[in-house]
Amino acid sequence: AKLTVDQVPPAVVNAVKTNFDKNKPETWSKFPYALKEYGWVYDMGAAEIALDRYEVVMKTDRKTDLWAVYTNKGELVETREMSKDIPVPSDIMTQFQNSQYKDWNITGNKEIIKYYHDHSLDKTKIEQHFRINVEKDGVKRAISFNFKGTN
Repeated sequence: AKLTVDQVPPAVVNAVKTNFDKNKPETWSKFPYALKEYGWVYDMGAAEIALDRYEVVMKTDRKTDLWAVYTNKGELVETREMSKDIPVPSDIMTQFQNSQYKDWNITGNKEIIKYYHDHSLDKTKIEQHFRINVEKDGVKRAISFNFKGTN
């Protein structure tokens, strides 16, 4: 559900300004998803529950798309940054070449996904994944790898 900034809790708006001061929010919305391993899954019961997650979408200084999810208290839960132009880090390529998808072609966008399990911006406590899209014989998959990068 798209929202205006006036419909977003002040704690969320202030947290976005603090966490992403160089980025300008483009859209705000409520977030009817549950966090699962390697991503968000639509919560089938979302219509019956009070939504307490808010998503903001913005562009970064590097012109990539950035999504951030917050609790209604302004606690950062997850960010997802998507880019077509970022190179696949060497440690991710090594993991990819040792995976069952090693014969597949890497296509399209790449994503860096960060989970803030304790809502902390402490880089040592952030779980990161690098997601790539692969394709072979007309079959497409999005696969994620643990990532220790600095982005």
